[in-house]
Amino acid sequence: MKSTKLLKLKFQHRFLMLFMALLAGTALASAQNLSISGTITDENNQPLAGANVLVKNTSNGAQTDFDGNFSISAATDAILVISYMGFVTQEIPVNGKTTINAILIEDASQLDEVVIVGYGKQKKSDLTGAVAQVGSKEIEKYTYSDATQALQGRMAGVNVSQQGGAPGANSVITIRGTGTFSNNGPLFVIDGMITGSMDSVNPNDIESVSVLKDASATAIYGSRAANGVVIVTTKKGKKGQVSIELDTNYGFDKVINEVDWADARQYVDIVNRANDTDGVPRKPANDTEFDPNYTSNLYDDSFRTAGVSNTNLRMSGGGDHSAYALSLSHLDKEGIVKSSEFERTTARINTSLDKGHFKMEANVGLTRTINRPNVYFNKERNLLPTIRLRNDAGEWSADDRADRGITTAYGAFYGQGTITNELALAELEQRKVKTNRVIGNIAGSYEIIEGLTYKLNLGVESAARNNFRFSPDEQVIYDGSNKATSEFFEENSNTFNTLIENTLNYNKTFNKHKIDVLAGFTQQENNRRFLGVNAINATNGISVGQAFSKDNLQSSTGQDITSSIQSYFGRLNYTYDDRYLLTASIRRDGSSFFKEDLRWGEFPSFAIGWNLSNEQFMENFDALTNIKLRAGYGEIGSNNVNAYVTEPSINLFSTYVLGNPSSRETGYAVTRGVNENIFWETTKTTNVGLEFNAFKSKLNITLDYFIKKSEDILVDIQLPLYTGFANRIPFNRGSIENKGFEFLATYSDSFGDFNFSVTGNFSTLDNKVTSLGGQAPIVGGGFTSNGLQGTRTDIGEPIGSFYGYVTDGIYQTDAEADAANDQEGSPQAGDLKFKDFDGNGIDPEDRRYLGSPIPNFEYGLNISADYKNFDLSLFFNGVSGNKILNSSIYRGYFDFNGNYLADAANAWTPSNTNTNVPRNTQVDPGFNRRMSDFYLENGAYFRLRNAQIGYTLPDNVLEKIKLQKIRLYFSGTNVFTISDYSGYYPEIGRNSRGGTSQFNNGVDEGAYPVPRTFQLGLQVSF
Repeated sequence: MKSTKLLKLKFQHRFLMLFMALLAGTALASAQNLSISGTITDENNQPLAGANVLVKNTSNGAQTDFDGNFSISAATDAILVISYMGFVTQEIPVNGKTTINAILIEDASQLDEVVIVGYGKQKKSDLTGAVAQVGSKEIEKYTYSDATQALQGRMAGVNVSQQGGAPGANSVITIRGTGTFSNNGPLFVIDGMITGSMDSVNPNDIESVSVLKDASATAIYGSRAANGVVIVTTKKGKKGQVSIELDTNYGFDKVINEVDWADARQYVDIVNRANDTDGVPRKPANDTEFDPNYTSNLYDDSFRTAGVSNTNLRMSGGGDHSAYALSLSHLDKEGIVKSSEFERTTARINTSLDKGHFKMEANVGLTRTINRPNVYFNKERNLLPTIRLRNDAGEWSADDRADRGITTAYGAFYGQGTITNELALAELEQRKVKTNRVIGNIAGSYEIIEGLTYKLNLGVESAARNNFRFSPDEQVIYDGSNKATSEFFEENSNTFNTLIENTLNYNKTFNKHKIDVLAGFTQQENNRRFLGVNAINATNGISVGQAFSKDNLQSSTGQDITSSIQSYFGRLNYTYDDRYLLTASIRRDGSSFFKEDLRWGEFPSFAIGWNLSNEQFMENFDALTNIKLRAGYGEIGSNNVNAYVTEPSINLFSTYVLGNPSSRETGYAVTRGVNENIFWETTKTTNVGLEFNAFKSKLNITLDYFIKKSEDILVDIQLPLYTGFANRIPFNRGSIENKGFEFLATYSDSFGDFNFSVTGNFSTLDNKVTSLGGQAPIVGGGFTSNGLQGTRTDIGEPIGSFYGYVTDGIYQTDAEADAANDQEGSPQAGDLKFKDFDGNGIDPEDRRYLGSPIPNFEYGLNISADYKNFDLSLFFNGVSGNKILNSSIYRGYFDFNGNYLADAANAWTPSNTNTNVPRNTQVDPGFNRRMSDFYLENGAYFRLRNAQIGYTLPDNVLEKIKLQKIRLYFSGTNVFTISDYSGYYPEIGRNSRGGTSQFNNGVDEGAYPVPRTFQLGLQVSF
């Protein structure tokens, strides 16, 4: 009994000792967990809000507040991991400290990992959508007069086509193929202000350009985002020392390729042969009265070596709670075609202020452009080469008969042609288009609680445009169909757009969970008002008031157009353990273009991502890193119609015959039919992507495959004549499908003092119309004054496909031509032979689709290298799979009202049968001029788009002269181009007789040539 009690006491004693030891251990452990606080700042001692502080090898973490402060509990021997986007991650041992402050250093290698997206930014590793980005470092390597050119060839799936080479010509951007029949391009967002282009932005002011390509990325913008979104962020100031940067360059432009037009001797040989063939008497100027002293070469005299200068000045800096950036630039560019020039002056100021939980940012850009275009270059009918450009007195002329003492009528002496001297017209006529534009925004945000921020963004865009033209009373300007009198035209237009955005954003990290929730409401209103007047018998210095004289006024136009869009939107970005990603968004848009019950559209999207490399089973796999799979689907809308298109037009002064006996009575009538039931076009995009790095992250690769289906596309349909309406009316009946694959790879490395980077990309595109809603094929692509059209848009074919006859050589005998049974013409030996596919003679049923103006393969290659103080940048790009309709072939062989191509001298004759040029004839009984593949040429090209070599003065020299940087550079644009195209240049844009619609894409009516440019520049930083 005693031993049992003793055993119990020993047990109780040991239990008590164990319990005390546990208490002591717990107390000791508790004593070792410290409450740590501190501040995270950058190198300029500015707080970094939202920086992550994590206890290493745990899920215990915290984020800094608006002032960069944090607090966390950790053991005395723990290690804190501090990270922030764009900065080098630091690991700091606690070592018993309760206060830890850290200064993070910008990591140049990681700055590109921060991607600008709609209403914010994301780490690239968290991104689930297809987004491409170009930074200022890439843009600054070259000199651009148009900011959109900085994107050309640099992003897979983004097509940038320059609209010819005229000074001030803009570019057309198409993202992943077109999904509409209208001209609408992508949506542009400049520093938070939604606008229609980036023409007003100075390329040197750009910090980054992000292109949102798939619906999961663009759906947050809803309407007008069906064609993609381009987000432009301009350079902001940095807090700290004031910095002044100067970049100035001067150079010259030259024409790359000249079309070989006939000189006077060649012309008369060609036209005489045509007259002989047609049985028409030769004209004296081309035969017995031909005089080589009375000749000209209009195109040789039209071109010149043109100067170009560009100067940019930028100043930036800031204090403890503010930053600013001010930039000024001036571009002065002559055209390589005489009587064309362009000036652009820009000013931009960006400011920011932060104090506590409040931030404010203001961005304002001002642009003034003066464009003096030569709109007469390469007109379809130009001055005959048997007429001098100037007479004996040195004055512009279009007729030498007086100087030659000839009284024969103009047409009887020279033959069929024109009395318009286009070069004289361009020089004598006064033309000026002035535009003053202001675009900017002011945004204020306040962090209500930790992670929850409200932001108000107010944006405005205002533009005033004056288009002036005065043609003096000069006979050289007018042909027989116009009055030989002076003419005055002026139009003033004003645009004023406003934007109000309210957003609420919650961003928080909970252990392994990271959420970013955005909700917002926006309203944008656009107004355009213009007034134009046209008058004759005007005098120099005429005013608009004088033009309204009843004796002078010919016509006047004016309009006031207002439209608006209201939107509600929301987005969720969720990340679990940096492995699993989810993005979901929805936007509801209401457009004033549609009637009330069809006004609203909903556009959802979602995407998922998997950072495969962050899985535990991938820890020991080093061959590939940062592997991410992503997939997304989304729907986006487009309101591609004009304002008031659902409102009928009423003529208040119509008349109708009534009564018995009948009389004409005045009343009103609806003169323009409408369809009130139109609604949103919808584009549905599916995207699958893969990203990974290799060779220790020296090689980065991105792959994407997409299917983009556009439905309910508005198609203009002609109603039956019995409706009484002659106008075409839009209906939601069309569908278009685009499919493609995109590849982007970058490899960077260094060997000692030698550093280099190579970036290559390519994309494929399959564009196809899948429905026209019962509408007949859409015909376009007019390329002559006699109504010939070259494109046809139909089901199963790309938009604006070329359509016509297939040539099959030249008839060698009249018997062969007769046997062809050509129902379109009466061919003879020497005329073009066309294929008869159905064996019943040549008729319109033998026409075929001849190719597409849309490239199905595009690529770009960017090479950058530097060695010590020298640097080199080369940028190549190209396209293939597209055709170009060269209208100069029509003009040069078949249009008898102007000059011929020199090659027309190699036309078929009974003694010259080994040729592909049909016989010279002005009557053209065989209808050689009909639309066929005779006009089509391969549009593929490969070119060195930009090249630049620079030298930066060494630091020891800069220290002596007290400057931060001096760099000299020499650059070239369009250095060389490999192409089979016989026109001026294979990049022609959409310039065409029918306007710049997609149905005229690839039709070259002698587009203003794209020049080759060389520039010498200087960069200085103070």
